[in-house]
This record gives sequence, structure tokens and C-alpha cells, in this order.
Amino acid sequence: MSNEHASCVFCGEFVLHIPGWASSVPSYRLMRATWQEDHAFVVGSLHFSCLRASPARSEFAAEFARIATGHGREITYQVAGETQTLIQPGLGYVEQIFRGDECAIHRSDTRDSWFVQEYAGPWYVLDRPQLEDIAQGKRPRLDPGVERIVLPGEPMANLADATLSELLDGLGVTDRYPGLAAGEPEYEFWKYFAPKRVLEYAVIATPPLPTEAAAFLRGYAPGYQPIDFDALERDEPRS
Repeated sequence: MSNEHASCVFCGEFVLHIPGWASSVPSYRLMRATWQEDHAFVVGSLHFSCLRASPARSEFAAEFARIATGHGREITYQVAGETQTLIQPGLGYVEQIFRGDECAIHRSDTRDSWFVQEYAGPWYVLDRPQLEDIAQGKRPRLDPGVERIVLPGEPMANLADATLSELLDGLGVTDRYPGLAAGEPEYEFWKYFAPKRVLEYAVIATPPLPTEAAAFLRGYAPGYQPIDFDALERDEPRS
């Protein structure tokens, strides 16, 4: 994770990345803030609770879905009175396999990966290990690995021994992670570099999938067919 843009693009408070409760939009996504008059690029971290509460949640979800469910597109924007053109990359979740009242689920056409997006904005990426857990009746766990982030100020004295709840409380952002306990997060402190206030940590958690998505995936997971990568290699490359 980048050390920059650690403030929520909606509330401005610090964002500790926890899978299922917070994420980020990196600059290379070239996502546009279509709800703003200047359509500025969206770059930074966000609490999913803030996204759900934002008046811009529908526009955010629609713009993010265009990126996630395509192979890329050409976008234009104005700079100093001149029109610039860029290629906005797509994530390739092109196959919609479910659409319900709260969310939609798309599958990648190049890897065993699934994109679940709430219409309110938050999204969850499930890969083959999570689908296998669901097929076995287990709760899927998201493990993004070690995160690295710059803290907004001097941390608590016992940072290395703090629990996740204590860390969030010390950062003053506990209320931005409602329902986190239900995700049974496993937090591990790795390292703290005091001169630059860099914290390295890891969190594994069960994402708060919408009920309808979890129900669909329980029926879908046992019978899904893994992608045939040999067949993909035989296909002609896309133009």
C-alpha cells in the first residue's frame, strides 16, 4: 500500500486498511469523480461506511463498476483549455453471474476471481481460496498480506502490543468500522519505523458480504468451473 493518501476521500479522517471495511483507489485507475463539476480524478483511501453514507455513493459505484467490469476504455478531460485523452484500464470482471436487490457479482474472464459490488459502493474481491471455503460451508477470509502505512501522528506508547480495537481507538476512527467484530479480524503487528511513523501490520477478516450475495455464492461455489488457462493461451489476443 502507498504511504500517501491515508485520509478518507469522504470524511478526511485516517484510514487503516482492513479487508471488507476500507480500501483505496490508486491513481493508475484513472477514476473520475463524475459527481463533481470538474470530474476530477479520484485518488486515495476510503472507509466503506463513509462511502455508504455519501450522497455520491451511486455515482461512485457506477464509475467504479465501469472500470471493474470492462477491459479498459478511452477517456477525455480538459487541462488548461486543451482536451487530453487517456486509456483508463479495466479489471476484466466482464461476466455478470448475479444481480440482486443490494449488489451484483461479476466473474473475471482471465482468472478465477469474482467482484462483488454493493449498489451503495463498497466492493469485495473473492479469489479461488474464498470460493473453495464457501463451497465447503466455511466463512471466506480475506488476507491481503502485510500493509504499510504512515500514521497521522505519534502512536500510543504500547503500539507493538495493542489490539486492533485499541489501535483504531488510538487513531480515533473506531466509529468508521461498524460491525468489524462480526468479521472476526485477526490483527498482527509487524514493525514500526518511528522516524517516519511507518506502521507495518496485517489483518485477515471475513468480508461483510450482502446476505443475498452470500446465499447465491453458497449455491454457485460447489459447481463453478475453473478457468481453462490452456484454452486462454490458445485464444487470439484481444485487439
